[in-house]
Amino acid sequence: MDLTTRCPKCGTVFQAGLSDLQLRKGYIRCVQCAHIFDGYAEVVSDASAAPAAAPPPPPANVPEPPAAPAPQVIRPGRSPAPPSEFTPAFRIGVAPWPDDRPEPRIGEPAVRAGTRPVEEILADEGWVPDAGGAPDDAGMDDPPAQEAPFVVEPRPGHRSQGGSAAPLLRDEDAYGWWDALLRFCARLLFVLLLILLAAQAVYVYRADIARMVPALRPALERACEPLRCQVPYARDIARIAITGSSLKAADDGAMADRPADQEPSEQHFVLHVTLRNLAEQPQEWPTLILDLKDAAGTLLVRRNLSPAEYLGAARAAQPFAARGEVLVRVPLTLSGIRINGYQLDLFYP
Repeated sequence: MDLTTRCPKCGTVFQAGLSDLQLRKGYIRCVQCAHIFDGYAEVVSDASAAPAAAPPPPPANVPEPPAAPAPQVIRPGRSPAPPSEFTPAFRIGVAPWPDDRPEPRIGEPAVRAGTRPVEEILADEGWVPDAGGAPDDAGMDDPPAQEAPFVVEPRPGHRSQGGSAAPLLRDEDAYGWWDALLRFCARLLFVLLLILLAAQAVYVYRADIARMVPALRPALERACEPLRCQVPYARDIARIAITGSSLKAADDGAMADRPADQEPSEQHFVLHVTLRNLAEQPQEWPTLILDLKDAAGTLLVRRNLSPAEYLGAARAAQPFAARGEVLVRVPLTLSGIRINGYQLDLFYP
Protein backbone atom coordinates (compact mmCIF):
# COMPACT_ATOMS: atom_id res chain seq x y z
CA MET A 1 0.00 0.00 0.00
CA ASP A 2 1.30 3.44 -0.96
CA LEU A 3 0.68 6.76 0.75
CA THR A 4 0.89 10.20 -0.78
CA THR A 5 3.08 12.56 1.20
CA ARG A 6 4.31 16.13 0.70
CA CYS A 7 7.81 17.45 1.46
CA PRO A 8 7.47 20.39 3.91
CA LYS A 9 10.59 22.04 2.49
CA CYS A 10 10.12 22.08 -1.28
CA GLY A 11 6.47 21.02 -1.54
CA THR A 12 7.12 18.01 -3.74
CA VAL A 13 4.31 15.41 -3.61
CA PHE A 14 5.28 11.77 -4.21
CA GLN A 15 4.23 8.25 -3.31
CA ALA A 16 5.82 6.39 -0.38
CA GLY A 17 5.36 2.75 0.46
CA LEU A 18 3.71 1.93 3.81
CA SER A 19 6.22 -0.88 4.50
CA ASP A 20 9.10 1.55 3.96
CA LEU A 21 7.56 4.04 6.38
CA GLN A 22 7.05 1.36 9.01
CA LEU A 23 10.62 0.10 8.56
CA ARG A 24 12.06 3.61 9.05
CA LYS A 25 9.58 4.62 11.80
CA GLY A 26 7.83 7.06 9.46
CA TYR A 27 10.89 9.04 8.34
CA ILE A 28 11.48 9.39 4.58
CA ARG A 29 13.81 11.38 2.34
CA CYS A 30 12.46 13.77 -0.31
CA VAL A 31 13.17 12.69 -3.88
CA GLN A 32 13.67 16.30 -4.96
CA CYS A 33 15.64 18.12 -2.23
CA ALA A 34 16.80 15.11 -0.10
CA HIS A 35 15.13 16.58 3.01
CA ILE A 36 14.26 14.00 5.72
CA PHE A 37 10.86 14.42 7.35
CA ASP A 38 8.04 12.47 9.05
CA GLY A 39 5.99 10.89 6.26
CA TYR A 40 2.96 10.21 8.47
CA ALA A 41 2.68 13.86 9.52
CA GLU A 42 2.77 15.10 5.91
CA VAL A 43 0.33 12.61 4.32
CA VAL A 44 -2.12 14.34 1.89
CA SER A 45 -5.19 13.07 0.09
CA ASP A 46 -4.99 12.12 -3.58
CA ALA A 47 -7.40 14.90 -4.56
CA SER A 48 -5.33 17.68 -3.06
CA ALA A 49 -2.07 16.17 -4.23
CA ALA A 50 -0.43 18.13 -6.96
CA PRO A 51 1.63 16.43 -9.61
CA ALA A 52 5.18 15.99 -8.67
CA ALA A 53 7.36 18.76 -9.94
CA ALA A 54 9.71 17.59 -12.61
CA PRO A 55 13.35 18.25 -12.03
CA PRO A 56 14.57 21.40 -13.78
CA PRO A 57 16.37 20.81 -17.08
CA PRO A 58 20.11 21.37 -17.10
CA PRO A 59 21.42 24.69 -18.56
CA ALA A 60 21.76 24.64 -22.30
CA ASN A 61 25.03 26.56 -22.59
CA VAL A 62 27.09 24.36 -20.27
CA PRO A 63 29.63 22.41 -22.35
CA GLU A 64 29.91 18.73 -21.80
CA PRO A 65 33.08 17.58 -20.09
CA PRO A 66 35.61 16.02 -22.43
CA ALA A 67 35.81 12.29 -22.46
CA ALA A 68 38.69 10.87 -20.49
CA PRO A 69 41.37 9.32 -22.71
CA ALA A 70 41.95 5.63 -22.60
CA PRO A 71 44.80 4.53 -20.28
CA GLN A 72 48.13 4.17 -21.99
CA VAL A 73 50.14 0.98 -21.37
CA ILE A 74 53.87 1.13 -21.95
CA ARG A 75 55.64 -2.18 -22.28
CA PRO A 76 59.41 -2.72 -21.85
CA GLY A 77 61.33 -2.32 -25.09
CA ARG A 78 58.70 -0.14 -26.80
CA SER A 79 58.75 3.61 -27.09
CA PRO A 80 55.71 5.35 -25.69
CA ALA A 81 53.24 7.13 -27.91
CA PRO A 82 53.59 10.94 -28.17
CA PRO A 83 51.70 12.67 -25.35
CA SER A 84 48.40 14.28 -26.10
CA GLU A 85 46.89 17.38 -24.55
CA PHE A 86 44.92 15.18 -22.08
CA THR A 87 47.89 13.07 -20.97
CA PRO A 88 47.64 12.39 -17.19
CA ALA A 89 50.18 13.85 -14.79
CA PHE A 90 51.87 10.49 -14.17
CA ARG A 91 52.76 7.46 -16.22
CA ILE A 92 53.47 3.82 -15.56
CA GLY A 93 56.54 2.52 -17.32
CA VAL A 94 60.18 1.51 -17.07
CA ALA A 95 61.68 5.01 -17.24
CA PRO A 96 63.86 5.86 -14.19
CA TRP A 97 62.50 8.08 -11.46
CA PRO A 98 63.86 11.64 -11.19
CA ASP A 99 65.51 10.78 -7.86
CA ASP A 100 67.48 7.96 -9.53
CA ARG A 101 69.42 10.37 -11.70
CA PRO A 102 72.90 11.25 -10.43
CA GLU A 103 73.31 14.70 -8.94
CA PRO A 104 75.51 17.03 -11.01
CA ARG A 105 78.90 17.65 -9.50
CA ILE A 106 80.16 21.13 -8.72
CA GLY A 107 82.09 22.58 -11.62
CA GLU A 108 80.39 20.46 -14.27
CA PRO A 109 77.35 21.47 -16.36
CA ALA A 110 74.18 19.46 -16.01
CA VAL A 111 73.40 17.72 -19.29
CA ARG A 112 69.75 17.15 -19.97
CA ALA A 113 68.21 14.89 -22.55
CA GLY A 114 65.93 16.61 -24.98
CA THR A 115 65.68 18.42 -28.26
CA ARG A 116 67.19 21.73 -27.09
CA PRO A 117 70.81 22.47 -28.04
CA VAL A 118 73.43 22.21 -25.37
CA GLU A 119 74.35 25.92 -25.82
CA GLU A 120 70.85 27.02 -24.82
CA ILE A 121 70.87 24.78 -21.75
CA LEU A 122 74.25 26.19 -20.69
CA ALA A 123 73.04 29.75 -21.24
CA ASP A 124 69.94 29.14 -19.06
CA GLU A 125 72.12 27.92 -16.23
CA GLY A 126 74.52 30.88 -16.35
CA TRP A 127 77.41 29.29 -18.23
CA VAL A 128 79.04 31.60 -20.75
CA PRO A 129 81.64 29.98 -23.01
CA ASP A 130 84.95 31.80 -23.15
CA ALA A 131 87.28 32.15 -26.10
CA GLY A 132 88.58 28.63 -25.74
CA GLY A 133 85.09 27.19 -25.72
CA ALA A 134 85.09 26.32 -22.04
CA PRO A 135 82.28 27.60 -19.87
CA ASP A 136 82.96 30.66 -17.76
CA ASP A 137 82.70 29.80 -14.05
CA ALA A 138 83.63 33.29 -12.80
CA GLY A 139 80.16 33.80 -11.38
CA MET A 140 80.27 30.70 -9.21
CA ASP A 141 81.90 30.31 -5.81
CA ASP A 142 85.03 28.28 -5.60
CA PRO A 143 84.81 25.14 -3.49
CA PRO A 144 86.41 25.47 -0.03
CA ALA A 145 90.00 24.45 0.22
CA GLN A 146 90.52 21.02 1.73
CA GLU A 147 92.05 21.02 5.19
CA ALA A 148 95.29 19.32 6.00
CA PRO A 149 94.90 15.55 6.35
CA PHE A 150 94.48 14.17 9.87
CA VAL A 151 97.28 11.73 10.62
CA VAL A 152 96.87 9.20 13.45
CA GLU A 153 100.15 8.25 15.07
CA PRO A 154 100.07 4.84 16.77
CA ARG A 155 101.52 4.63 20.28
CA PRO A 156 102.11 0.99 21.12
CA GLY A 157 103.76 1.92 24.43
CA HIS A 158 100.44 2.97 25.98
CA ARG A 159 98.37 0.27 27.65
CA SER A 160 94.73 0.15 26.70
CA GLN A 161 92.33 1.39 29.39
CA GLY A 162 89.19 -0.12 27.96
CA GLY A 163 88.52 2.20 24.98
CA SER A 164 89.43 2.21 21.33
CA ALA A 165 91.03 5.68 21.65
CA ALA A 166 93.46 4.64 24.41
CA PRO A 167 96.41 4.01 22.03
CA LEU A 168 95.98 7.61 20.74
CA LEU A 169 96.74 9.23 24.10
CA ARG A 170 99.49 11.75 24.18
CA ASP A 171 102.52 11.43 26.40
CA GLU A 172 101.26 14.08 28.80
CA ASP A 173 97.91 12.25 29.12
CA ALA A 174 99.51 9.00 30.27
CA TYR A 175 99.04 7.85 33.88
CA GLY A 176 101.80 8.85 36.29
CA TRP A 177 103.30 7.06 39.27
CA TRP A 178 101.00 8.89 41.68
CA ASP A 179 97.96 7.49 39.88
CA ALA A 180 99.31 3.97 40.32
CA LEU A 181 99.97 4.69 44.00
CA LEU A 182 96.43 6.00 44.52
CA ARG A 183 94.94 2.91 42.85
CA PHE A 184 97.07 0.65 45.05
CA CYS A 185 96.00 2.49 48.22
CA ALA A 186 92.34 2.33 47.20
CA ARG A 187 92.54 -1.41 46.61
CA LEU A 188 94.37 -1.96 49.89
CA LEU A 189 91.74 0.05 51.76
CA PHE A 190 88.99 -1.97 50.11
CA VAL A 191 90.62 -5.26 51.18
CA LEU A 192 91.05 -3.97 54.76
CA LEU A 193 87.39 -2.98 54.91
CA LEU A 194 86.38 -6.44 53.75
CA ILE A 195 88.56 -8.05 56.45
CA LEU A 196 87.10 -5.72 59.09
CA LEU A 197 83.56 -6.57 57.98
CA ALA A 198 84.31 -10.31 58.16
CA ALA A 199 85.85 -9.96 61.65
CA GLN A 200 82.82 -8.05 62.87
CA ALA A 201 80.48 -10.72 61.51
CA VAL A 202 82.52 -13.45 63.27
CA TYR A 203 82.38 -11.50 66.57
CA VAL A 204 78.62 -11.01 66.39
CA TYR A 205 77.79 -14.57 65.31
CA ARG A 206 80.55 -16.38 67.25
CA ALA A 207 78.08 -18.46 69.26
CA ASP A 208 76.23 -19.63 66.14
CA ILE A 209 79.52 -20.46 64.40
CA ALA A 210 80.70 -22.47 67.42
CA ARG A 211 77.44 -24.42 67.52
CA MET A 212 77.49 -25.21 63.81
CA VAL A 213 81.23 -26.01 63.68
CA PRO A 214 82.32 -27.26 67.15
CA ALA A 215 85.93 -27.65 65.94
CA LEU A 216 86.24 -23.85 65.70
CA ARG A 217 85.30 -23.22 69.34
CA PRO A 218 88.90 -23.38 70.71
CA ALA A 219 90.09 -20.89 68.10
CA LEU A 220 87.17 -18.57 68.83
CA GLU A 221 87.81 -18.74 72.57
CA ARG A 222 91.50 -17.87 72.07
CA ALA A 223 90.48 -14.94 69.85
CA CYS A 224 88.07 -13.72 72.53
CA GLU A 225 90.68 -13.62 75.30
CA PRO A 226 92.23 -10.26 74.26
CA LEU A 227 88.73 -8.82 73.79
CA ARG A 228 87.54 -10.19 77.18
CA CYS A 229 84.54 -11.86 75.62
CA GLN A 230 83.13 -15.36 75.80
CA VAL A 231 81.84 -17.88 73.32
CA PRO A 232 78.53 -18.99 74.83
CA TYR A 233 77.08 -22.45 74.38
CA ALA A 234 73.58 -23.30 73.22
CA ARG A 235 70.67 -22.23 75.41
CA ASP A 236 67.66 -24.43 74.65
CA ILE A 237 65.69 -24.63 77.90
CA ALA A 238 63.16 -27.03 76.34
CA ARG A 239 65.96 -29.62 75.98
CA ILE A 240 66.84 -29.60 79.71
CA ALA A 241 64.61 -31.59 82.05
CA ILE A 242 64.32 -32.26 85.80
CA THR A 243 64.05 -36.01 86.07
CA GLY A 244 63.92 -36.21 89.88
CA SER A 245 64.01 -34.05 93.05
CA SER A 246 63.54 -34.24 96.82
CA LEU A 247 63.76 -31.94 99.86
CA LYS A 248 64.83 -33.68 103.08
CA ALA A 249 65.68 -32.49 106.55
CA ALA A 250 69.40 -32.63 107.34
CA ASP A 251 70.67 -35.02 110.05
CA ASP A 252 71.67 -32.53 112.77
CA GLY A 253 72.58 -33.63 116.34
CA ALA A 254 71.53 -30.27 117.78
CA MET A 255 67.99 -30.83 116.58
CA ALA A 256 67.83 -34.24 118.31
CA ASP A 257 68.94 -32.83 121.71
CA ARG A 258 66.38 -29.98 121.90
CA PRO A 259 63.06 -30.50 123.79
CA ALA A 260 60.00 -31.60 121.82
CA ASP A 261 57.92 -28.56 122.86
CA GLN A 262 60.58 -26.04 121.81
CA GLU A 263 60.36 -24.46 118.34
CA PRO A 264 63.66 -24.62 116.45
CA SER A 265 65.25 -21.28 115.60
CA GLU A 266 66.74 -22.68 112.39
CA GLN A 267 65.85 -25.56 110.10
CA HIS A 268 68.34 -27.37 107.86
CA PHE A 269 67.31 -29.16 104.63
CA VAL A 270 69.05 -30.77 101.69
CA LEU A 271 67.66 -30.36 98.14
CA HIS A 272 68.42 -33.18 95.68
CA VAL A 273 67.79 -32.45 91.97
CA THR A 274 68.61 -34.59 88.91
CA LEU A 275 69.13 -32.61 85.66
CA ARG A 276 69.41 -34.11 82.17
CA ASN A 277 70.51 -32.51 78.88
CA LEU A 278 68.41 -33.97 76.04
CA ALA A 279 70.20 -32.01 73.27
CA GLU A 280 72.85 -33.39 70.93
CA GLN A 281 75.25 -30.57 71.78
CA PRO A 282 76.59 -29.03 75.00
CA GLN A 283 74.52 -26.32 76.64
CA GLU A 284 74.93 -23.72 79.32
CA TRP A 285 73.78 -24.52 82.86
CA PRO A 286 70.34 -23.10 83.59
CA THR A 287 69.25 -21.10 86.62
CA LEU A 288 67.24 -23.12 89.17
CA ILE A 289 64.10 -21.54 90.67
CA LEU A 290 63.14 -22.85 94.15
CA ASP A 291 59.72 -21.98 95.63
CA LEU A 292 59.00 -22.90 99.29
CA LYS A 293 55.33 -23.12 100.35
CA ASP A 294 53.32 -23.75 103.50
CA ALA A 295 50.60 -26.35 104.11
CA ALA A 296 47.97 -24.22 102.32
CA GLY A 297 50.14 -23.86 99.18
CA THR A 298 50.96 -20.22 99.83
CA LEU A 299 54.33 -19.10 98.53
CA LEU A 300 56.64 -18.23 101.40
CA VAL A 301 60.11 -17.97 99.81
CA ARG A 302 61.35 -17.84 96.21
CA ARG A 303 65.05 -18.15 95.49
CA ASN A 304 66.92 -18.22 92.17
CA LEU A 305 69.94 -20.50 92.40
CA SER A 306 72.69 -19.73 89.87
CA PRO A 307 74.88 -22.53 88.43
CA ALA A 308 77.77 -21.45 90.67
CA GLU A 309 75.52 -21.82 93.78
CA TYR A 310 74.25 -25.31 93.14
CA LEU A 311 77.30 -26.64 91.24
CA GLY A 312 80.29 -24.67 92.43
CA ALA A 313 82.45 -22.25 90.44
CA ALA A 314 84.71 -24.93 88.93
CA ARG A 315 81.87 -27.13 87.71
CA ALA A 316 79.79 -24.19 86.47
CA ALA A 317 82.65 -23.05 84.21
CA GLN A 318 82.25 -26.25 82.16
CA PRO A 319 79.26 -26.74 79.84
CA PHE A 320 76.42 -29.17 80.39
CA ALA A 321 77.53 -32.14 78.27
CA ALA A 322 75.33 -33.40 75.46
CA ARG A 323 73.03 -36.23 76.60
CA GLY A 324 74.52 -35.76 80.06
CA GLU A 325 72.91 -36.19 83.47
CA VAL A 326 73.97 -34.67 86.80
CA LEU A 327 72.77 -34.99 90.41
CA VAL A 328 72.70 -31.68 92.30
CA ARG A 329 72.83 -31.51 96.11
CA VAL A 330 72.00 -28.10 97.64
CA PRO A 331 71.97 -27.54 101.46
CA LEU A 332 69.33 -25.09 102.72
CA THR A 333 69.00 -23.29 106.08
CA LEU A 334 65.64 -21.72 107.05
CA SER A 335 64.84 -19.56 110.07
CA GLY A 336 61.55 -18.04 111.24
CA ILE A 337 59.31 -19.95 108.83
CA ARG A 338 57.85 -23.41 108.66
CA ILE A 339 57.53 -24.98 105.19
CA ASN A 340 55.47 -27.88 104.00
CA GLY A 341 56.26 -28.15 100.25
CA TYR A 342 58.39 -26.86 97.41
CA GLN A 343 58.40 -26.37 93.60
CA LEU A 344 61.27 -26.29 91.05
CA ASP A 345 61.62 -24.63 87.65
CA LEU A 346 64.39 -23.78 85.16
CA PHE A 347 65.13 -20.72 83.00
CA TYR A 348 67.97 -18.87 81.25
CA PRO A 349 68.48 -15.31 82.44
